[in-house]
Amino acid sequence: MDNLNNISALILHERKQQGWSQQQLANYTGLNRTTIGSIERGDYSDIGIRKIEKILNLFNKSLTIKNIGLPTLDQLQELNKQGY
Repeated sequence: MDNLNNISALILHERKQQGWSQQQLANYTGLNRTTIGSIERGDYSDIGIRKIEKILNLFNKSLTIKNIGLPTLDQLQELNKQGY
């Protein structure tokens, strides 16, 4: 799930560019600091898309969902190994 890692890296980068702590970003978005930390670590186990959108909107970024077709058997097997 490279795209989730890219989102995590983007959020971390943007937060640091602003010179904000995780707590400041949490305050600006109305989220918990622990949620911000989880997202920046790439732990999305309890994170919904709306929380990601709140953060990205603050940085004038957005998510785009596009149809990339069906996954290959190799991709499905890899996702299965990763527990998805």
